[in-house]
Amino acid sequence: MSRFSLPWKEATLAVVSLVLFFAILEGLLALVGIEPVTREGDPFVGFSSQAPLFVPEPKLEGEDFLITAPDKRKLFNEQQFRRKKGPRTFRIFCLGGSTTYGRPYFDSTSFAGWLRELLPVADSSRDWEVINAGGISYASYRVAALMEELSQYEPDLFIVYTGHNEFLEERTYGSLRELPGPLRSAAAVLARTRTWAAMSSLLRKGAASTSDGQDSKYLLPATVEAKLDKSAGLELYERDDALTSQILQHFRVSLERMTQIAKDTGAGLVFVTPASNLRSFSPFKSQHVDGLSDQDRQRSEALLQRAESLSRENRWQDALAAIDQALSVNPRFADAYYARGQALFAMERKDEAKRAFERARDEDVCPLRALSEVRMVLQEVAEETQTPLIDFIDLLEKRIDKEDGHSILGEEFFLDHVHPSIEGNRFLAISLLQAMTAQGTVNPGTSWGKEAIQRITQRVEGEIDRATQGRALAQLAWTLDWAGKEEDSRRLAYRALEYGIEEPTILLIAARHRAFEGDLAAAETLFLRAVRADPLSPTVHYQYGLFLTDLQRLEAAAGYFLRASVLWPQDFQAHLKFGLVMAERRRFDVALPSLVKAQRHNPGHRATEAAIARVEELLSPIKSHPAPLEIRIETFSSDAPRVIAQTKDGSEGPNTLSGVWTEWYETGELKSFAEYLDGSPASLAFNWDKEGAVRRQDRPAEQGSP
Repeated sequence: MSRFSLPWKEATLAVVSLVLFFAILEGLLALVGIEPVTREGDPFVGFSSQAPLFVPEPKLEGEDFLITAPDKRKLFNEQQFRRKKGPRTFRIFCLGGSTTYGRPYFDSTSFAGWLRELLPVADSSRDWEVINAGGISYASYRVAALMEELSQYEPDLFIVYTGHNEFLEERTYGSLRELPGPLRSAAAVLARTRTWAAMSSLLRKGAASTSDGQDSKYLLPATVEAKLDKSAGLELYERDDALTSQILQHFRVSLERMTQIAKDTGAGLVFVTPASNLRSFSPFKSQHVDGLSDQDRQRSEALLQRAESLSRENRWQDALAAIDQALSVNPRFADAYYARGQALFAMERKDEAKRAFERARDEDVCPLRALSEVRMVLQEVAEETQTPLIDFIDLLEKRIDKEDGHSILGEEFFLDHVHPSIEGNRFLAISLLQAMTAQGTVNPGTSWGKEAIQRITQRVEGEIDRATQGRALAQLAWTLDWAGKEEDSRRLAYRALEYGIEEPTILLIAARHRAFEGDLAAAETLFLRAVRADPLSPTVHYQYGLFLTDLQRLEAAAGYFLRASVLWPQDFQAHLKFGLVMAERRRFDVALPSLVKAQRHNPGHRATEAAIARVEELLSPIKSHPAPLEIRIETFSSDAPRVIAQTKDGSEGPNTLSGVWTEWYETGELKSFAEYLDGSPASLAFNWDKEGAVRRQDRPAEQGSP
């Protein structure tokens, strides 16, 4: 017998005794009503207030209806249902973020909306009730809190699609972030026990006498405050591996809370793995690896620029070599992996391309697509708790592989980075229905099949309001343009225009892209459509002015900049651009007052200061400083400007024309442009038709309206 056998047995006995002790302790705590903290609430965060999502409908007297609270309708679809369900009713709550909501569209074409149409046709033995409780920007911890409320409303099934929004809100975990990784993992496990709950309660009571009594959990506002909605936007996102680890632990705890809520309620629960666009959507933000030298950073950036140039020439092998060199010194730069995926995909190396696209998503410093770890956590929790899991990623990959011969998800099923197309939502709803059939929840009749699905599809798609759909795409295009996602914004803007949308922002986005592509005629047509869509928008006139400046059509550019500066006098950029254009036309006496206005509205702006210094230098042989100019405006009955002219007190008396005089069509297009100096014409006048084409040039009249 080995001399080590006895200590080994003693150690085993000690471990067994310890396990038995805690098992008995857990049992005793259960008898006295102590619940794990994950069952009582979120152990990591709390909310400043929790107004209910559903409130009684006051208009339906005598009927016990609940309806989405008015103050929640910016983030939730309006839904309505009876507080007490009927005997045949099977009530399903669909929870999650904006994908569940149905963004960029609405409830009717969400997967919840499709389920609502499909279920009664598939199985008429029940009254199916599908309630869309998806909240825009809602992360799993908010979904779990909402699920607590919904558990009061007699649910039969919860369908949860969550995981994309875990990094959307700014939050902290206090001292937990300072713990080593193994201890954080242990804390997450202990949080599921009654022993931990009892100890935490005692510690909180002991701390109450020495503190102000505030909850130690991080308090989040009742309404989502996404970091991207703040002025700093993407700048607030930095690589933080410790925070990422804690957020993933919190995600796991939130999922476990959901399984417990469903169990306590007696309702079913189905998780859906959140799918995202890998192939057709680049990372939101890339960050160099920590500790990278300036020399290596410059080398990496130069290599990626070279790869981009080579890719435009379809020299994919050379581009890939440059990308791999960049990654050798900068191995966590998300955009480099995305470029690598594009090159490999073009070279038909699909499996490698898929891994590169996945790495690009996972290295995105602004992770607004569910990370690979999110999918892993979902799978683990589903397996541990025996919760059904619909792997939406796998379903989509198999479908695209069958249709296109690869399994890399792209714009075939997604409108942007995460929001499925109408067909993508329909496909998920059908997959959910099939899973419910396999579980015995749905018992399809003999008439159910492809033809029935096709009839429902035609009816639903026939009821879609194209104008509403176009506006939704337009809003999404604007959001992506703001986030710097130009390629994705361009694609959606063009699609929105196909629906006949004449919103100035989308027309501007499309116009800029047409100009970048070299289609200047199409770009100008779009700019003019934007002008007509909103004749009083300073942004529209300013953007068109930039386009005309690039074309060296300085008279027209000056006119549109002048109008923009009048419509928004506090904005320094229009004053600056007008001054620069007039300086280029050597009207320094007109340029300088506008540059000074720009400086007044944005002190310290270097480009403005440099322009003022240069113009003053050019003016010095003539005069020290020109007199300030005033603006004279004549309007149409609609209040749209008809004439915008610059004047000053001069030799011809007060309000003497001196500077630029412009005349406008009521729909916002520039009609005429002339320049004056002390009441006398200083150049030929330009006259345009409503399409921006020059009709004629002639000499304007003396003092007075030409």
